[in-house]
Amino acid sequence: MFHNSLNDCLGIRGTPYAVRRKTLMQAFKNRLSQYAVVDDDIWALMDDITTKSVTYRAGEDIVRVGDIAETLFIVNKGWAVRHRTLEDGRRQIVNFMLPGDIFDLQALACLEADHTVTSVTDVSILVIDTRDFVQILRSSGDISSSFWWAAVQEESILREQIVRLGRRSAKERIGHLLLELQRRMNGAMGTNHSQMPLPLTRVDLADALGLTPVHVSRTMSAMRHAGLIEESRGVILIDDRERLARLCHFNTDYLHLRRLDFSKFTMPAAESQNRSKTNGSRPHSS
Repeated sequence: MFHNSLNDCLGIRGTPYAVRRKTLMQAFKNRLSQYAVVDDDIWALMDDITTKSVTYRAGEDIVRVGDIAETLFIVNKGWAVRHRTLEDGRRQIVNFMLPGDIFDLQALACLEADHTVTSVTDVSILVIDTRDFVQILRSSGDISSSFWWAAVQEESILREQIVRLGRRSAKERIGHLLLELQRRMNGAMGTNHSQMPLPLTRVDLADALGLTPVHVSRTMSAMRHAGLIEESRGVILIDDRERLARLCHFNTDYLHLRRLDFSKFTMPAAESQNRSKTNGSRPHSS
C-alpha cells in the first residue's frame, strides 16, 4: 500500500493516480514472455500489486543523479532516455527506455542514482514498491529467471553500445540502433512491424551515437536516398531489414531472445526425495 505522501517522501515527480488495471502491464508481460512461459496465477499476483501510475511530460526527469532509489519503475507508454551529463553540458545517452522496460533495479539496494532518466515523449510509468516486487520474485522461480534474463539482455545491449561507438561507421551506428529499437518495440508490443515510432531528434541520436546532429542528418538523408529507410512525422519505416542488417552487421543474438528452457534445471522427483532424505539424516556435529 502507498501512503498519500509517497510522491513527496520518495521524490516522485509527475502527475500521479492510483491504478490496478491488467492492461497497464501488457507491454511488460510481453517483454517477459519472450524469455519464459509464466503461469496465469503468477501474472495474477502481478496484477494484484498496487501500483501508482505517474505521467511525465516530455523533457521531465523521472530519475535524477543523486536520487535515492526506493521504488521500481515500469514503462507503460512512451519513451525515455538514461543519460549522463558532463559539467560543461555535454550529454551521453546510455540507452533507451521503451514500453515494458523496468528500471531502476538499484532500488533493491537503496543505492544513489548515478545517472538521469528523462522522458522523451509523454511517458506513463508504473511505480512499484520494492517490497512487493521482491515478494513476487520469491513466489516464482520462472519469473525470477525472466527478470534475470532481462538483466542479461540489458547488459548485452550496453556492451553492444560500446562496440557501436568504438568501431562502427556513422551509417552502421544509425542502422544498428534503428534495428535494435525496432526489435525491442516489436517485442514489447507483440508485433512484427517494419515501421515504428521514432520520437527522437537528431540531437538525441547524436548524443546516443557519438556523432554531431549535422552528421546524423546527412547520414540519414543518404540512407533514405539509398532506399534503406523512410521517415514521416515521427515514424520510421525500415524497407529492407535484411539488407540494412547486412550493411551494419546487425545480429539479434546479443538481444538474447531465445526462450529459457527451465526443464533442464528441474531435478527428477526420485533424486529430489533421495537428497531430502540424505539431508534429513545428516549427523549433527558435536
